[in-house]
Amino acid sequence: MQDSSNSIYNLEDFVPSLREALADQSLDLDDSMLLAAVPTADGNPDDPPQPVELDRRLIHLVVGDNLCEWDVDSLRSLFRGDRKPPTLGDYPDAYNEEFLILEIHVLQISDIFGDRRDDEMREIYSLLRRRPDGKSIGFVHNYMWQAAAIMLGTRPLSQAEFEAILSRLERSCRTFSMGPGTRNYINALRGIFEHEDSQPSKTAPR
Repeated sequence: MQDSSNSIYNLEDFVPSLREALADQSLDLDDSMLLAAVPTADGNPDDPPQPVELDRRLIHLVVGDNLCEWDVDSLRSLFRGDRKPPTLGDYPDAYNEEFLILEIHVLQISDIFGDRRDDEMREIYSLLRRRPDGKSIGFVHNYMWQAAAIMLGTRPLSQAEFEAILSRLERSCRTFSMGPGTRNYINALRGIFEHEDSQPSKTAPR
């Protein structure tokens, strides 16, 4: 796999297990994101898709039309270094690419199974921050665990930085929430990512 000057990825930053998983793949990350596949149950194509049980430690990676597998023992095993994060205010630019990696997965699973509620995403971000490898609360939690693994596997982030990123996203969901059933966080993301002139890695709402 070749590196790209226009990519948000730097192959030298990938953890060894991820580089090994991608070694035999002809993947172009120039204009593509490295995503976790979303498994769905076989059924009537006219019915809404249904999720299947997901082993979060076995990540099926997708870039374009290519697919490969990456085994991850834990999120904690992917923490690197002891760098301290900067203060993330109302317009935190320090981790734009990290926000992008997580939030594009939120949109992907929302596109398939319906927009996620603000409170649901706040809880998931909170659990990932406080107990990265804690007991699963369901399919969406497992899928976002995989998204977090991709984020950690592709860039050197300390535990403190990881917690700061998740805390900031948790705060976003809390800010957007207007009640138990609102989906304002997803609506805001969708408006930005779908705008043809937007730069989602720079302008995602916080």
